[in-house]
Amino acid sequence: MPTKGSGFAAGLDIYCLTAGLVPPKGQTIVETDITIGFPEGTYGRLAARSGMASRMGIAVGGGVIDAYYN
Repeated sequence: MPTKGSGFAAGLDIYCLTAGLVPPKGQTIVETDITIGFPEGTYGRLAARSGMASRMGIAVGGGVIDAYYN
């Protein structure tokens, strides 16, 4: 389940289902097993958290998830 890192966090942290390796300068798709809906007129957004992104060199390929996407 997604978690909130602190009371001040702007979003939720999500996790992959299984452990794996991403090759240096490589990319992979990770499964989260999350299903979510957004209210009409809103959207979801995937983004790397600044701390993890800078420490581990993680980038998120993706971004906006429209409310009507399924």
